[in-house]
Amino acid sequence: MSEDRLKVLIVDDTALYRRILSDVLDGFPEVEVVGTAPHGRLALAKLEQNPVDLVLLDVEMPEMDGPETLREIRQHHRSTAVIMISGSNLISVNYTVQALEMGALDFIRKPEGASADASRAELRDLLRPLIRHVQTRVNLKHVGTPAPAKSAPVVRFRSEIRPEPVLPTRPPAPSRQAPVPTRFDVVGIGISTGGPNALLEVIPRLPRDMPVPVLLVQHMPPIFTASLAEHLNQKSLLEVREAQEGEPVAAGRVYIAPGGKHMVIRRRKQPDGVEGFIIGLNENPPENSCRPSVDVLFRSLAANFDGNMLSVVMTGMGNDGCEGVRAMKRRGCHCITQSEDTCVVYGMPFAVDEAELSDERVPLDRIADRIASLVWKGRSH
Repeated sequence: MSEDRLKVLIVDDTALYRRILSDVLDGFPEVEVVGTAPHGRLALAKLEQNPVDLVLLDVEMPEMDGPETLREIRQHHRSTAVIMISGSNLISVNYTVQALEMGALDFIRKPEGASADASRAELRDLLRPLIRHVQTRVNLKHVGTPAPAKSAPVVRFRSEIRPEPVLPTRPPAPSRQAPVPTRFDVVGIGISTGGPNALLEVIPRLPRDMPVPVLLVQHMPPIFTASLAEHLNQKSLLEVREAQEGEPVAAGRVYIAPGGKHMVIRRRKQPDGVEGFIIGLNENPPENSCRPSVDVLFRSLAANFDGNMLSVVMTGMGNDGCEGVRAMKRRGCHCITQSEDTCVVYGMPFAVDEAELSDERVPLDRIADRIASLVWKGRSH
């Protein structure tokens, strides 16, 4: 075995799919497949004998399924990255979201291509940026660098274009010290890789009496965002829902953009004559190769609110959200970015920090309290 190659274990109950994944990974010169397993129990035994850098872990398996296996890996092999391999049925989707909440790095869906060659090409595109991210993280660990990788490759799902990773070339500038608005009327959150687990630290900790709506973009394909909303809703004091076209935007609710659709807000006069907002969804082209895109949501907020906005950019690959924050800044918003040391991937927050658009960098475990403190500023409970 080469010491500098990424060591990968493939775990899937289908022999054909283990073969396909092995073939795909063999095409990456920096990767070495050191073994395969048909279920979690055997995978754990192999990990005890031969630790690896990355596990590609099927969600639905006999004897020990993906979430059960992940729980053991997180307990006994904490430095091992795990990427879930998900089907598109509802059980698989729910298991996948559960695994992401437990700390899986990310997931890819099993292709449904017309041919084996098309499926292999799709898997290769899906895995490439994730492999590069894990390789960077392993390299930093080997040279004794404790901070997470500052690489910002962009993860894209099946229906999206995948650009090459962009590596930052200089450290971010210090956060800005701009005046904090005296009032906030809306919160916009953008997040990607590592999001479901990070959101569990934020959304359930927001108070029941939040006086503003929260609009959230998590990079995920269709179906998965509905499952994420349901999982968060079960654990939160606020109502969390996947956004629907035309529904009113109300204070004390969290609206998650549906996978595959951009989310915006539109003005609408209520029956009593008071002007309010409704959700708008569209399938316009991806931005930053993302749909939903954080930039699209943030620009919409900037167009509809005169300041009084709070933007929050959290863990994720790429730079989606940076230009949206810039648009919101022109209208006087306040921007929080997740601190580097608490990000799974310091990509999206890095882009905002580097552009000197962040007003404060907040550790993950303090983001909910900071949001609540800011939105209640100037209000009486």
